[in-house]
Amino acid sequence: SAAADTNIVKTSQFTYAISSLGAAPVSVVLDSYPSRRPGALSHSAELIHTRTELARYRLAFGSDTIALDTVAFQGTESASLAGAPVLTYTARTTGHDVRIIYSFVPDSFLVRVSGAISNAPASSVLLIDLPRSLESNEADTTEDVGHLAVSFRTSRGDVTSVGFGKLDTAKVRIEPGPLDWVAIRNKYFLVAYRAIDKHPFTVLRMQGEPKVGKVTPTTNATVALPLSTTGTTAFDIYAGPQDFQRLQRLGNDLDEVNPYGGWIHGAVQPFVTIVMRALLWMKHTTQLSYGWVLVLFGVLIRLALWPLNQRAMRTSIVMQRLQPELQAVQKKHKDDPKRQQEAVMGVYKEHGMSPLSPLMGCLPMLLPMPVLYALYFVFMNTIEFRGVPFLWLPDLSMRDPYYITPLLMGVSMFVMSWIGLKGAPSNPQAKMMSYMMPVVLTALFLNFASGLNLYYAVQNVAALPQQWLLALERAKTGPAPATSAS
Repeated sequence: SAAADTNIVKTSQFTYAISSLGAAPVSVVLDSYPSRRPGALSHSAELIHTRTELARYRLAFGSDTIALDTVAFQGTESASLAGAPVLTYTARTTGHDVRIIYSFVPDSFLVRVSGAISNAPASSVLLIDLPRSLESNEADTTEDVGHLAVSFRTSRGDVTSVGFGKLDTAKVRIEPGPLDWVAIRNKYFLVAYRAIDKHPFTVLRMQGEPKVGKVTPTTNATVALPLSTTGTTAFDIYAGPQDFQRLQRLGNDLDEVNPYGGWIHGAVQPFVTIVMRALLWMKHTTQLSYGWVLVLFGVLIRLALWPLNQRAMRTSIVMQRLQPELQAVQKKHKDDPKRQQEAVMGVYKEHGMSPLSPLMGCLPMLLPMPVLYALYFVFMNTIEFRGVPFLWLPDLSMRDPYYITPLLMGVSMFVMSWIGLKGAPSNPQAKMMSYMMPVVLTALFLNFASGLNLYYAVQNVAALPQQWLLALERAKTGPAPATSAS
C-alpha cells in the first residue's frame, strides 16, 4: 500500500481532487452550483460520493490485469498555452511506463484525459470503472436518488438510459460497442465519459447492487477503451450540470442523457427541444428572469393561436345552431340511410360546413397541449429552472408552497368555462364537465412544478378576452337552440 498525495485543481467552474494513487480523480465540486441538500445548504454541489471515485483505471494485457489504484504515481503540474492547468502523472509497474495526463479545458466542465503505456501488447485495453453513485444535492434526496441511471449512446445513434434499480444484482448486463459516450447521471447532474478521435468504447459492463429502502443508490459499471498500436489512448470527462446548451454543444446527443418522456421519449423529445430553445432564446434576448419568461411565453402562445382558436370557436357556434336542423333531417329520413346522408351533407354545404368541421374546430384547442406536456418534463429534469425564484415562489422547479399558482390555474380555467357556456345550448352533461374539469385539474396540479402551474394559469388568463368576445358574438346572433343530452 503506497501513500497517496492529492492534487487540488480549482477553476472558475469546479474544484477537482486527483489522487497520486492510481492517478484517479476522487472528487469534484461544482463551485458555481449550490447544494440544496438539507444540512449542506451553505456548500457547493459535490458530485462524487465520499466512498467512490470519479474514475478508477485498470490495464488489461491479454489475461493479465493491472489495477492502477495500487500503483503510486508521481504528479507534476503545468499550464497549457491557454493558461489552463495540466496535471501529468507517471509511474512504472510490471515493466511498463505509464503516463496519464489531465488537461482542464478553460471555462468548461470538460477535462481531456490522455494516457500512454510503453511496451503494451497488441489488443491491450484500458478499463475505466465509473462512479458507483453520484452525491445528491437536492432537497428531496430520495427523489434524486431515484433518478440515478447509467446512460450511453451507440455509434448508430441510439441513446439508452438504464435506472440503477433496473439492473440485476445477480447478473451482469453487457452492452457491446461501439459506444460514443457513457454516463452516470441523476436528476440534474452527470459524469460522462466521451470517446474521441474516432476510437469508441468497445463494451460496457453493468451490474446492480442491493436496494436501500425503496431506492438503489449504487451500481457497478465499467467501460473498455482499446489502446492504439502505440499504446496511447484518450477520452473526455464531463462532470457537471445537465445544461441543455452545454450538452448540445458537446454533440453526439449528449443532451438526451436524461431522456424526457420515458417510454414516449420519441414523441416528447422534439417538443421539448423546441420549447427549450424558445425559452433559452427569450431569456437571452429579454434578459428577464425565467418567471417573467414563462409569463411572456404563455401570452405569446395564446396570441399565436388566436386566429385558429377564433375560427374553431366560430365553427362551434355554427355547429351548435345546425343541430336542430341536422336532427330534423335525420328524423325525416331515418328509414332511408342514403337519403339521410345526402340530406345531412346538404345542410352542411348550405352553411359552409362539412362533417369534419367539428373535429377541425377542436384541433386548435388541442395544439397547446404538446407544449404543456413538454413543459411538464422540462420542469421535472431541467437544471435551468433549479432553484430559480419568482415573486413568492422560492423555486420554479418545485411545487408552490402556498398552492397559489394551482388555485389560480383552476380559477382561471373555471372562469373560461363559465364564459364559454354563456349563450350556449343548455346541456347538463356539458355544463357539469365544464365545471368539474377545473376542480379535477387543480387537484392533479397541486404538487406539480410551480413554473408549470404559472404557465398554464397565464395561458388561461390570456385566453379570457377572446373567450369573452366570442361569447358577445354568440349573444348578438340570438340564443342558441337547446339540444338534448345524449
